[in-house]
Amino acid sequence: MGNTDEADATLVWDLTVLGWEVNYKEEFVPNDEGSYTIIVQKAKKMGSNQGPLRNTFRSNEPGKVVLTIENTSSKKKKVLYRHKTKKQCPSF
Repeated sequence: MGNTDEADATLVWDLTVLGWEVNYKEEFVPNDEGSYTIIVQKAKKMGSNQGPLRNTFRSNEPGKVVLTIENTSSKKKKVLYRHKTKKQCPSF
């Protein structure tokens, strides 16, 4: 989903579910293979009655935010999302 090619960037995203509940989790995966994946949000249920969810993550290194959405039922569901990367201005 959100991707940053440099450190000190803030990733912002919105997520909305239409229909029934889904399970979802949010992780930051660094580009450097020697770095660890960071759990931004542990797996939890999200229902359509919750409304949109907004979250942010400030990265210290290049990488991407991965949203994992699990549909536990056989019913079709729609998930809407949008994201933006804000680069930090250097301070002198």
